[in-house]
Amino acid sequence: MPDDPHDDRILTERARRGDPASWRIIYESTSDKLFAFLCYQIGDREEARDVLQETYVQAFRRLETYRGEAPLGAWLRSIAFGRSIDWKRVFLRRLKRRVELDESSGRVDPDLEQVRFESEHRALHRALDRLSHHQRAALLMREWEARSFREIAEVLGCGESTARVHHARARENMRAALCGETRAPGARAWEGQNP
Repeated sequence: MPDDPHDDRILTERARRGDPASWRIIYESTSDKLFAFLCYQIGDREEARDVLQETYVQAFRRLETYRGEAPLGAWLRSIAFGRSIDWKRVFLRRLKRRVELDESSGRVDPDLEQVRFESEHRALHRALDRLSHHQRAALLMREWEARSFREIAEVLGCGESTARVHHARARENMRAALCGETRAPGARAWEGQNP
């Protein structure tokens, strides 16, 4: 599927009217990149599959909100990004409840900041996990998908200059993590403008 917003708008209009072939085209042309994006955002392939499905369900329900000002892939990526943040919040909430239960039964309380998924054994995944959601998304979209900072800003819901800052800090933090350097406390938390 080309990144032509005009063609995307025609395709989404046909899908909105119930054309299954249009939905198939949308899914087949975007699902691989969205799945890979979610795998890096979440760190677990099975959970990423669930979030991918939720992304398409939400997109189907909100298809009339797609205005065609940006490529359809960018619109879907912004939905996937939001779903990944929601998933992480729910995951951490569940983990915190479990830790509180373990605490009351006398078990040791793990440090939530040190929680890592089993699939994140390689250095690259560990380094990516240390980035904020915005930094990780900016880095992956720029380096892996060769997206413009304008497209990245649209997905993140920030200004283009802030998208550039997220990307620059992500590269800086990745370089430091892969070289074994430790960042100053609070360096990970900076998010720039509110999404």
